[in-house]
Amino acid sequence: MPRVRIVDMRQAARKDKGTPIFSPQLKEAITQRLERGEQTILFLNRRGYSTSLQCPKCGHVCGCPNCSISLTYHRTPERLVCHYCQHKEEPTPRCARCGGDTLRRRGLGTQQVERLLCDRFPSARVARMDVDTTTGKWAHADILDRVGRGDVDMLLGTQMIAKGLDFPNVTLVGVIDADVGINLPDFRSSERCFQLLSQVAGRAGRGPKGGRVLIQTRVPSHHAVVCAVAHDYSKFVAEELDGRREPVYPPMTRLANVVFSGLRENETQRLAARAAERLRRALAPHAGEISVVGPAPCPIERVKTRWRWHLLIKSTNTALLTRACRFLVERLDVPKDKSQLRVALDRDPVSLL
Repeated sequence: MPRVRIVDMRQAARKDKGTPIFSPQLKEAITQRLERGEQTILFLNRRGYSTSLQCPKCGHVCGCPNCSISLTYHRTPERLVCHYCQHKEEPTPRCARCGGDTLRRRGLGTQQVERLLCDRFPSARVARMDVDTTTGKWAHADILDRVGRGDVDMLLGTQMIAKGLDFPNVTLVGVIDADVGINLPDFRSSERCFQLLSQVAGRAGRGPKGGRVLIQTRVPSHHAVVCAVAHDYSKFVAEELDGRREPVYPPMTRLANVVFSGLRENETQRLAARAAERLRRALAPHAGEISVVGPAPCPIERVKTRWRWHLLIKSTNTALLTRACRFLVERLDVPKDKSQLRVALDRDPVSLL
């Protein structure tokens, strides 16, 4: 297995008196690979140039008119894009709220990292692999063929480069920001972080030259990062299972996520509340075996103009959970009006976002 090292970006920020993107350790390691004619893979699970545009005067962030998220700034071509509904608009020079004449880019994406790499290492051949560069036919194969032929010194990409690649000349993997997604409001966020870090670390050292992995993070003590560095799956599982016991989450229980959506927020909320109340009444005789959590707004409240609320049904009794789900789907009366109310039931959900 490759040697993995954590780089604490809090210390790098104190030394540089700013927010560095490349730590001194990563810059030195990349330079060494370029001098030896070896290849590097750099991983950042966030596409675009910046995650948002913000007004420094009033704090307003350019948001999507259809979804409850900020618009991502893309530089080539220059536009603001919603990564949920694909809404696109031209960036404006002034703040829509206060009229301020300066909008600052916040956050980091693969487009910005690519530009910085080209500026810092002008002789290096850099290829970027994300959704924006792989929309064309055979685009994936073309980029990977160039890497395999040795025509690329550094491959930068999102999670699509984290697994399945086997290039013996790749001796360095750098994780630009391991904290992306680690604190999302989902019980599986740490699990996904550990999976991605473990997978991308395995892209280095696949040949006789060996390999090295540098993981940049601001939470070096997080168990997902620590266990990924040590290649210790068993320790990660033990710590993660402890966090799933209270409050209880899979695999300690079975779970169903019921999502209510509609064009009007108040009517969507009322439908979710009515469903939760009816479900609790029906399940009262089995109160010790099954529980209903919620309703509450989804972590992303609005997607594609639809407001979203959800509730969770938890039980270790699989048959009882099945009956509860069937009762809700068959007995709940969903009004058919202009609000276009819908109910979606996700049994054993992969994500709660």
